[in-house]
Parts: sequence; C-alpha cells; structure tokens
Amino acid sequence: MIELNYDNLFTGQLFSSLIVILVLSIVFIIIGKKVEKLDPHETPKGFVFLCITIVEIFINFVKENLPGKRLQVFGPYLFSIIVFLGIGNTISLFGLAPPFSNLGMAMTLSVMTFFLLQFAEFKFQGVKAKFSNLLGAWKPLFILLLPMNIISEFSKPTTMGLRLFVNLFSGTIISIMVYSALNFFFGVIAGIALHGVFDIFFGLIQAFVFFMLSLINISMASSTEAS
Repeated sequence: MIELNYDNLFTGQLFSSLIVILVLSIVFIIIGKKVEKLDPHETPKGFVFLCITIVEIFINFVKENLPGKRLQVFGPYLFSIIVFLGIGNTISLFGLAPPFSNLGMAMTLSVMTFFLLQFAEFKFQGVKAKFSNLLGAWKPLFILLLPMNIISEFSKPTTMGLRLFVNLFSGTIISIMVYSALNFFFGVIAGIALHGVFDIFFGLIQAFVFFMLSLINISMASSTEAS
C-alpha cells in the first residue's frame, strides 16, 4: 500500500517560488499603476523608464519569431518566464534555494509548456493540420509514425524541464564545492565572491536557454506555414 507523506511538501524550493511570485506580483502591479498614470507627452523617468526600456528590448528581440498576433498571445508568457527564471535561478544569492533545483518544480514548468505548445498548434494551425502532423508525412505508415510523433509531443517540454533541473542542480553542487575549496584555502571573502559569480552565471544562462527553447518551440508550433 502506498502512503503519502505530506510533512515535506512545503520544500525550500517551493518557498522560494512563492517568495519570487509574491515579490514580482507586487512590483508588476506597482509598475502597471505608474505606467497608467504616465503622461504620453512626457518621457518617463527612473525605475519606470528602466522597466519600459527592458520591455521594448524584449519585444524587439521576440517579434522576429512571433510577429503580429502571436506576440500578443505568447509575449506575456515568455516575458514572465524569463523574469521568473532569471530571479528564481539567482535567488540563492539571498540564501534561498533555487526553485528549479527541485525536479518537481522543473517538471511543473514542462507541463505548462506542453499545454501551451498544444494550444499554439490548435489555435494557429488548426485541428486538421494538428492531427495530420501526428499521422506523419506519409500516411500509409501512420501506424508506425503516430506513436513516435505522440512521444515527440511529450519529449520536447519534458527534456526542457529535465535540462533546466539537471543544469541547475549540477551547477549548485559545483558552486558549493568551489566555494568550500576557496573558503578553505583563501578565506571567506574569496569563497563568497566566486560563489556569487557561479550563482549568477549558472542561473542566468539556464534561464536564457529555457527561454530560447520556449521561444523557438512556440514559434514553430504557432507557424501557419507548418500546416
């Protein structure tokens, strides 16, 4: 008989995720209120100007792969995950556990990506094109191609989540080892300095990799040329 233990469900990674979500929600709401009150004839200043600049850079970077309506549909999701991953993956600088160093958290993001890709294909390619792609290019072999294509549908987001988890987990282990070695040989300051460099390097790189994979897969899934 399988028994479920609920004592350890609230892990450090889940706590970190809730903290990041709470902080980002508050910041986004405040920025949104400030943007609504902006005078269109005046140049924004300070933190609001910085946020607007970041959003414009993001839009210019993404719109080549997701032009027109596709940018409006998927842009908010992509912007949310790059910000969430960027902060979540570097939150260990503040003594908190990176959310996606937990396999369950990483695979949760994979599930979200899977459903988003299915939505993109059905909305922009149509139901007929979607099932035609599942059957394969050569329909007489659909009995062989259909199972393989179904596995491929699940493998793309799954490998993205596994890659995120493994790279962050291994990066955390390496940074701890390096931190411990430097702390032992060169003192606390050197250890802490390089520990911070490793946290930022591994965290931001993996956030960008997951973002780019999501962008490419969503662009391919929502492309009408695929039908």
